[in-house]
Order: sequence, then structure tokens, then C-alpha cells
Amino acid sequence: MKSKNLEKYGLKLSVFGTLFMAILGVSFGLWIQSEAILLDGFFNFISLIMAIASLWVSWLITQPTSNLFQFDYLNFIPFINLIKGLLISFVSLFALASSIITILEGGRTMNAGLAVIYAMIAAGGCLIIAIIQRKIAQKTNSSMVIVDAQNWLVNGLISFSVGIAFSIVVLIKGSPWEWFIPYSDSTIVIVMVLISLGVPIKIVIDNLKQLLLAAPNPKIEKELKNILTTVIQDLPCDQYTVRMTQTGQYLYLYIVWLLPQQDKNSTVKQIDEYRNIVTNALQQFNSDITVDIVFTEDQSWFKKRNKLKYLYSR
Repeated sequence: MKSKNLEKYGLKLSVFGTLFMAILGVSFGLWIQSEAILLDGFFNFISLIMAIASLWVSWLITQPTSNLFQFDYLNFIPFINLIKGLLISFVSLFALASSIITILEGGRTMNAGLAVIYAMIAAGGCLIIAIIQRKIAQKTNSSMVIVDAQNWLVNGLISFSVGIAFSIVVLIKGSPWEWFIPYSDSTIVIVMVLISLGVPIKIVIDNLKQLLLAAPNPKIEKELKNILTTVIQDLPCDQYTVRMTQTGQYLYLYIVWLLPQQDKNSTVKQIDEYRNIVTNALQQFNSDITVDIVFTEDQSWFKKRNKLKYLYSR
């Protein structure tokens, strides 16, 4: 419960932080006619909407299952992260196209000095929140807070870079490079998009895999397999197979366990003990793990049920 409360605190921090940054960005952007700052403001408005959605999902996954969602609400976590990644990618590509058109049309003038002030305020705010969110993510292992921390860090670094770029624009005024000033704002947008686009694309790919019930990343998969190999070798088991997937920070394992013939008369109590031993060992690796184990002594059913090549076998 303490972890959940800390997660909610982090998500609420994102809501108020993005609200402030969005208002700041759009206001400055409209005031000094800067596409780069307007883009930053729009990013924050998207983050605000998704932060509110994440807060709702954080509450939703603690609720009892319903007739419609009988396997709980965990898939809402990657769904929200996927939508967030898609929205940021779309706005980034739109801003990229708009900036290229602006350059082709001769650029535009803007107040670079005020842009530097905005960028420094935005960078400072974003990086402070990123540090706080990172600490919360380390304590809660919440995928929603982890994604938020990554976004705040990227936003802070982008704002800092924008501040440096506009500072250079101020310095070249009156120099032979002054001709570049009308193109500076659009050029900065293009650089921002090209540097940052990889983050939302990675978020989209990772969370799409989770929605499609793909296996966890190979490192986690290997560690789970090693734990199972170590634990099960001391228990009565001829063969076992395991399917695994990950949703947010939650891991799910489905194990089919073939009991040896000499243990065919095992009691339900003994089988429950085997399940508890395996589950406890796995939950020491990750407390947010659910394990379902199907025990059988029927070899023909086991082979028919587990003929897929990607399943692990003892």
C-alpha cells in the first residue's frame, strides 16, 4: 500500500508539473512567436492528459475485477503508455514537417532573449521533477512512473539544449551569421525532434509488445528460467514448460508441470507445497509476479499441450 501511495504521489506530481509547464510553454510561445517553445508547450499538454489518465489507471488496477474485465485491468498500463508514445510521435512529426515548410518559406523572426529565459525555467523545472520521479520509480518499480521519469528527463534536456541554441542566436546578432536568425527557431525544432523521437518510438514498441503478450526482455526471461531450474531440480518433476509475459512492472508465469510416475499419488497438500516453494522463490526476484502452475501425470496430454518450440523444457 505504501508503494501504491508513493506511485500516486508521483503521478499527481506529473499532473501539476505538466500543467504548469504547458501553460508556461504555450504562453511564451504565442508571446514571442516561437515554434520551438510552442512545441514544448504542446508536448506538456499531451503529458498532462496522459498523466491524468495514468493516475486513473493507478486507481483502476486496485479495484476488484468485473464481468467485463475478468482478468483485472493490468493491460490498461501498457495501453496508456502506448497512446502517450503515439501522441508524442505524431506531434513530433507534425512539428518536423511544419518547421521544414517554415524554412522553405524564408523563416520567421522571434525574440531569442526571452526564449532563453523560458528555456532555463523549463529545463530547471523538468530536471527537478525527473530526479524526484526517478527516485519514486526506484522505490515503486512502477512502469508508469518510470515512463514519466524518462519523459521529464528528455523534456529537461531538450529545454536546456534549446536554451543553449537560443543563447547562440543572441550572440550572433550583428555578426556575419545574422542571416541565420530567421531560420534558427525552425532549425532548433528539427534538431529537437530528431534527437528526442527515439524515446516515444521505444515506448510505443515496448508497450505494444506488452499488449500483444510478448515475453519479457531476454535478461528477465533468463533470470526467471535460472530460478526455476534451481528450484525445480530439488522437487519431483519429470518435465516442465513455462510461458511468461510482462504487463507494466507485473510479470505472469504459466507453468505446466509433469509429475513423475512414482509421485502420481501425491496429495493436494503436497502439490500446494511445491507451488508455494516455486512461487516464493520467484517472488524474491520480483514481488509483482503471479504464477499459475498446472500439475499433471498424463504424459500424452503434457506433450500435446506443450509442443510449441519456444517453451522451456527441463
